[in-house]
Amino acid sequence: EIACRLGVDVKTVSRAVSSGEWSDDRRSPPRGRRLDAHREQILAWLRDDPRLSAKRIGRLLRPLVDKPLAARAVRAFVAALRVGAHPAEAFVHRTHSAGETTELDFGESWARIGGRVQKLKFLVAALPASNAYFAKAYPVERLECLFDGVVAAFAFFGGLTRRGVFDNTSLAVREVLAGPHRVENRLFHGFRGALPLKADFCAPRAGNEKGSVERGVEYVRRLFFQPMPVAESFEELNRHLEEALREDLAERHLRDGRSAAQALEAERAVLRPLPAHFPPTCRHVAVVADKYAHVQLDHGFYSVPSELARRPLLAKLFHDRVEIVAGDRVVARHERSFVRGSHTLDARHILRVLERKHRAVPESTAIQQWQLPEVFARLLVALEGRVRKPRQEWVRVLRLTESHALEDVAAATELALDQGTPLADSVRALLRVALEEPRAVTPVEGVRPDLGCLDVPPADLSGYDSLGEVA
Repeated sequence: EIACRLGVDVKTVSRAVSSGEWSDDRRSPPRGRRLDAHREQILAWLRDDPRLSAKRIGRLLRPLVDKPLAARAVRAFVAALRVGAHPAEAFVHRTHSAGETTELDFGESWARIGGRVQKLKFLVAALPASNAYFAKAYPVERLECLFDGVVAAFAFFGGLTRRGVFDNTSLAVREVLAGPHRVENRLFHGFRGALPLKADFCAPRAGNEKGSVERGVEYVRRLFFQPMPVAESFEELNRHLEEALREDLAERHLRDGRSAAQALEAERAVLRPLPAHFPPTCRHVAVVADKYAHVQLDHGFYSVPSELARRPLLAKLFHDRVEIVAGDRVVARHERSFVRGSHTLDARHILRVLERKHRAVPESTAIQQWQLPEVFARLLVALEGRVRKPRQEWVRVLRLTESHALEDVAAATELALDQGTPLADSVRALLRVALEEPRAVTPVEGVRPDLGCLDVPPADLSGYDSLGEVA
């Protein structure tokens, strides 16, 4: 009757009557778990190796139990034991001095670049004193990207700090020694020494030592890369990213009430001035051109002038371009490609060879890559049947682009086709006329040097005027 009146279970009433005391706690008494018998063993495993996963612990327990264990039960049991085995770590609050520290780290995200979704890396630099962030996106995470990001960050902040804090990335560190000591990458050491910038490296797996930039990576990801940004190129993407960060400086506030923009302006007063010339943000690689006058860099191929085939050269790898040097002269510049096995070729580098080996024109990779105006296709058709070697004559016209702009050569070719003279000499003459280039006249040396001593007075042409009057 009591159970009916109160709307509770009969067992609950019976338990209350038998105990003689009433309690609002209606929970069932705790029940034992099968894993309680192995508690000490699991704790010993966790103390020996805190990184041991619950899945691995479940496998270690299989020989010790008579029935299979549910994976979910093992995960919950191990998670509860971790709290007791490893108490929460306490940290030290730090106050950063203005102008002292820059923290740097790479993050990862996605963007649609040129209509294609691709994974990218973005370098984040943080000034902990003013809570200012800078970020720049790259297709890959390479040493030259780190160099470019450091230079761009200091230019954005308006000055240099005294030290930079990095993680133990292989881009900068060759070997981690005891304590804070590191064997730095030679190129990285030379780059930061040219600024100069003191480098401090975090302890392994201790990202809290650069907590400002760790938070900054996630902040930049949420600020700009969610939802996925869309841009035609990395230049456009980074331009929008910098604009977003500048707007955010004015909107984000520190605990003392100042905006991040005001804090950054105050910190700029104590930053070291920017150098007149930053060190080059490139990586140097010694290469040798192959028989095709191609050099291989990062699993891709780039062309050089054909006369440099099989020659040793020096390549400068920037984050966005490649420069190839022979002696003290830059002989080739290409946009950087990160596609494995790609060929980035300049057809002008092999025109001299194609003039002799003109039968290879249809299958030339460089010619196929060259986006020529449509007029050159009509030129090749016009040359068929008119000259004995039409492809050779066609290449001679293309060689005019070695000294003239492609647009000018195309216009002269169009005019030559209209006049019915689609030969290289005709295009060259029309090009000279269009650009008003004076014809070079080579002086002829006299066969009698004594004639140079004669003084010939200028001719008097006034008599022609009188002849005109008589007429």
